[in-house]
Amino acid sequence: MKKAPKVVIIGLDAATQHLLEPWVKEGKLPHLATLIQEGTGGLLESVIQPLTPAAWTTFMTGKNPGKHGIYNYTDPTPEGYGMIYTNGGSRKCESIWKMLNRAGLSVGVMNTPFTFPPEKVDGFQISGCDTPSSDSAFVHPAGLKAEVEKTFGKLRLDANYLGAMTSLKKRAEALETLKACDEQWSQLALYLLEQHPQDVMMFTFMSIDTVQHHFWHYMDNAHYYHDREGAKLFKDAILQVYQRLDRTVGQILERLDLAQTSVFCVSDHGQEAVSDRTIYVNRILSQAGLLAYKSINPWQSLFVSLGRSTFSFLRKTLSSGQKKLLANVFPRLRENAEGMATSYSEIDWSKTMAYCNESPTSSACVMINLKGLKPDGIVEKAQYEAVIKKACEAFYAVKDPRNGKSVIGRVYRRDELYSGPHAYSAPDLTLQWWGDSPFNTRPSLRGEENLPALTIEEARPLVLPEWSGHHTIDGIIIARGPCIKQNVKCMGARLIDMAPTILYLLNLPIPDDMDGKVLFQLFDRPTREESVRYESNPVEINLGTDDFVYSEEEAVLVEERLKNLGYLE
Repeated sequence: MKKAPKVVIIGLDAATQHLLEPWVKEGKLPHLATLIQEGTGGLLESVIQPLTPAAWTTFMTGKNPGKHGIYNYTDPTPEGYGMIYTNGGSRKCESIWKMLNRAGLSVGVMNTPFTFPPEKVDGFQISGCDTPSSDSAFVHPAGLKAEVEKTFGKLRLDANYLGAMTSLKKRAEALETLKACDEQWSQLALYLLEQHPQDVMMFTFMSIDTVQHHFWHYMDNAHYYHDREGAKLFKDAILQVYQRLDRTVGQILERLDLAQTSVFCVSDHGQEAVSDRTIYVNRILSQAGLLAYKSINPWQSLFVSLGRSTFSFLRKTLSSGQKKLLANVFPRLRENAEGMATSYSEIDWSKTMAYCNESPTSSACVMINLKGLKPDGIVEKAQYEAVIKKACEAFYAVKDPRNGKSVIGRVYRRDELYSGPHAYSAPDLTLQWWGDSPFNTRPSLRGEENLPALTIEEARPLVLPEWSGHHTIDGIIIARGPCIKQNVKCMGARLIDMAPTILYLLNLPIPDDMDGKVLFQLFDRPTREESVRYESNPVEINLGTDDFVYSEEEAVLVEERLKNLGYLE
């Protein structure tokens, strides 16, 4: 007799309430509408920063990044100022999948970000966007990969052509590959549900995030990148992806016994139009006297300029296979070239007190060059507060000339956001680039220190494949089940609350070091804090993964995936 799943979670990466809600009301998303009518829905607050690695890891741990240790796609190297790509093996605490296994429940997880390498769970796990390639060992158990490929062929991890959308034709081709990707993952989800049912299952789809990043300006007439000609073809590109996944939700629901199964649809963050404002973080720090570049002669300057141009050309033109070959022959070439491309390698650490790693996968975060912590640190502990204050003043001083207001609405200190044994690896300062005062960032280049710290993008149709949509803090939650309230609005829910809420739903104890809280408002049974059972976190937990570091070859493949998704230029 097959198992009837107790809980099914559908991850709709970047699904956004202010798009979904009107489309539901207009009857364009009938299956999600039914879920909401028979259950509850509302906003789901993401983490700060609302980035995929930190967000989904927070979802699956119930803990803030200071405890689980994942902040972004990259981490600083332990021995210096370089960066390494992160993955699920970078997580420092137990996932909900292993918690459920410890409680005697089997799990099945498909395509959830930051689960590579897959954990050795009771059930199955197919890793998400941190998987280097379809040739990687990203399926547990290993035999399931052969079974899946026999049935569906090699899995499409991403849409093709996203990094090369320089014409309307190429954009149309990219949308077709995104559709093929969705169809394959949808069919796989249904297959796993029928052939490998588990007690708790999760199926994640990434295409909403992808299409919103790249096609927002066609839908939005007020966007400074709006393209009226392109809009004739792509105005409904985002809606069509929502509708495609709405059909998948319906197909999943058809295969469930809804009298026994609780269903959650969640997104890790939302999305909105990108701002027309761009700031240069290291330029701001340089102008404040907190960052300095090395002095180089004209010949060195020419060499750096040539290296920067060459790196940009190679990144855009070489195939992933050619990049792998270069990485094997010259293992430090990629890291050195990337540092050169952003002027990061030209920073004079002996004269720098604060800096931002402005690589494309980084974000608007600042580290203090603390003595004793950084290899060439110069800031004494007694100077720390003064440096923080000076940096904050410099950031708030950047004003939008159109209204005279600060471009950066808020600068967070580390201890405002993170707590736990791994909070030390978080940035000292995080600039709020989302919400009421959004902005973009670009690398600061040596020799351009005196240029304006803020630029305003001109209104123009896109030629190169730049992002026109960016993350925001509000994702979505939809819940329906035997003990879930019906047709009510969910208020105040947070992504970090999902893990303890799922454990509570299954009448399981909640680790007492979780930061999330049970969302009692979802349940129609009498619920209160006193009914929650807590357990001390086990002293020794087998995470199922080691501290996994990509090889140079794998790093190139991950870089190529991020480029295709638009995270790299």
